[in-house]
Amino acid sequence: MISYETIVAEIQKHASAAVGSDAKIREELAAIRALCDVALGSTADVPVQPLPQAVQQPIMKAPPVVMQQAAPTLPTKKINEEDANGDSLFDF
Repeated sequence: MISYETIVAEIQKHASAAVGSDAKIREELAAIRALCDVALGSTADVPVQPLPQAVQQPIMKAPPVVMQQAAPTLPTKKINEEDANGDSLFDF
């Protein structure tokens, strides 16, 4: 069993941290409530409301990819070099 002094010390820490935004205060009060329930050895019959979650940014989805047809190839004129040994640019 946890000593009452330890629980009261934890309650004091949470009480002093309960400053700032409403969400932060509610979080600290919920922690204090839980500590009190542990100290008193009872489970709360009152339903606990969930804490508000941080506002989530909507997930940005990429725009759909539109497949475009390849540009028609232009007729090319093959250049014949006497030192070339193939059709590739890298064949020399």
